[in-house]
Amino acid sequence: MAILAAGCQSSGREAPDEPPDPRPLNGVVHFTATQESALWQAEEEGVRACMRERGHRYVSVEEQDTRRTAAASPYGLLRPGWSEDDGYGMTAEVFAGPPSDPNEGHLAGLTEEEAADWRRALLGDEENFREIVLANGPTIGYDPDSCVGVARAGVYGAEWPDLYYPMEQLSNEVVELTRESGGFRGAEALWAGCMAERGLAYESLEDPRREIQDLLSEGATPEVAGERELELARTDLECQLETGLHEEVERAQQEVEQAVGAEARLELERYEQAKVIALERSKVGRE
Repeated sequence: MAILAAGCQSSGREAPDEPPDPRPLNGVVHFTATQESALWQAEEEGVRACMRERGHRYVSVEEQDTRRTAAASPYGLLRPGWSEDDGYGMTAEVFAGPPSDPNEGHLAGLTEEEAADWRRALLGDEENFREIVLANGPTIGYDPDSCVGVARAGVYGAEWPDLYYPMEQLSNEVVELTRESGGFRGAEALWAGCMAERGLAYESLEDPRREIQDLLSEGATPEVAGERELELARTDLECQLETGLHEEVERAQQEVEQAVGAEARLELERYEQAKVIALERSKVGRE
């Protein structure tokens, strides 16, 4: 079986030309795996220092391999190499399992009051939460004086929550509108026709993933689910490339983004500046 718990490996075949990788607003809220790792380390250093200053012991959770999540497309588009060896990354996540909490043992040795103090230092007090109300969306609450809040401000800047969450929401809206567009639906229909020619009756790009999720939920072993996942993902990729799905989705997204207003574009510029500063602080830059 080629599903790998440790990440993507070379298949040994000559790599085809890379198709486009459309992401809303030029990928503004997207970070590469290298960037995510550097930002995570910088933030964790800040959390440890803050907790130490407040008289608490804090051990960072082991850094997770973010290559799968960083490579994942918001539209379900597949990348050559990844999908051929890692499928959709679903079974590999089962193999990896959830991360352990290195602070669990320390908290277990504290009194209930001491553990509550530790958590308040880390995450803050709800009474001190600052709220960000998103248009037609959820309200985001956080304590800027918590160690998590202090560390994030040190890496991203104090304005980051006010900049990031609206941009994340706008990016999600672009994805949804693109998915609902005639261009996307037409391209998805061509893909579905290609899959049907190969004996796979799917209507949506999400359908193959749902099949794997159903297998895992119904008790199939990771090995069995993994073999099916690889089979589906490889065929899925073939049809995506054969029908020019990546290019069509990119065109559909560009049409949707033409309607983004001037006010949103100004906010986008402010966010991009903050992102550049955060990457420079993490010593990784734009790559």
